[in-house]
Amino acid sequence: MKAGRFVVDTHVHAQRHAVGSQLSKMSPRSDGSRYNDLAQAMRLTQAYDNSPRLLYDMDCYRVDMCVLLPAFGMTNEINMQLVENHPDKFVACCTAMKTSQKAMRGEEPWTIEAALKEIDELLATGKFVGIGEGTPGDSSSRKTISMETRLDQMRPFFDLARKYKVVARVHTGIVMGYPLTHHYWPETLHPLWITDLAVEYPDVPILLDHGGMQGWWSERMVEEAFTVAAANDNVYLETGYYWTELYWKALRDPNIGPEKLVFGTDWGASIPFHTQYGQTPQAYPVQIRSQGLPQHQVDPWGWALRQVTALDIGYDDINLILGGNAARLFKLKVPHSRMFRPVSPRLVPQWDNPKNATNGPRTSE
Repeated sequence: MKAGRFVVDTHVHAQRHAVGSQLSKMSPRSDGSRYNDLAQAMRLTQAYDNSPRLLYDMDCYRVDMCVLLPAFGMTNEINMQLVENHPDKFVACCTAMKTSQKAMRGEEPWTIEAALKEIDELLATGKFVGIGEGTPGDSSSRKTISMETRLDQMRPFFDLARKYKVVARVHTGIVMGYPLTHHYWPETLHPLWITDLAVEYPDVPILLDHGGMQGWWSERMVEEAFTVAAANDNVYLETGYYWTELYWKALRDPNIGPEKLVFGTDWGASIPFHTQYGQTPQAYPVQIRSQGLPQHQVDPWGWALRQVTALDIGYDDINLILGGNAARLFKLKVPHSRMFRPVSPRLVPQWDNPKNATNGPRTSE
């Protein structure tokens, strides 16, 4: 049986890096881990179109649509082309990839002004549905950023999201392999910071990438993400890497519930799964440094979809989690009207007519 009526993965990387040549130039760290090297190599390597594997997996798991995101050395242009080639399967978010890559290569310093200009031009095309993955920052920086400084960096990008009426994405959660610092995305370690922006921008839908759980077993950042989402109507949780018990926690909260959960897995990322038999969670995504880099295309959908469908709840709620909420936030075209149960007008983006709360998202009719 298909997992849901209309399944959307809102966090997909359709591009991949051939980093072997770049890695061969780098001396491995003394602890044997190469995730730090991989993070650097991907930023310096041009990504290629990996959509044939993605389309194969979409067919295998009957995923209807994907929201494509750029990251590291990926490009907005490849994603734009994929959307044009497969308008029934893909939409895309954009971020300041050229500005970031120039800074990483030492060609030009990263500035907010350059990043804003790049994203403004992309959103002006009308071909992108959000800003992300995450909120732009200086990935070349080696300076610790305070909460006040970082929120001041983020506000102009939320202004752009408001201007173009698109989703603003914020990265939360960690995977244990890539280096953890307060240089680039400090909010990823402190989801509570986002509550200030949520209050200041009540008309901007904010999606917390990973919902605090990009990988690992700790629930600390998930709990912080829950706090922000429960306290603000415009904050949503991406839940693709939640195990079933984490879904239950969100569903029990009357200020979260199924209406604010959005499926998204980070398909295409180098995040393998670890199984610890007889424990909770029994399996979870995590980068294990001692095992080295995965050599295959990791398969997240089998595990992730099973965590959702294991919930013994009404399928109208599951349909919201797997596609209905995404269709509302990203204004997706769906096969028919009235596919999803209505949600409170409070959860409909303020720039849309409140009647969308009963009529549902855009349709192809």
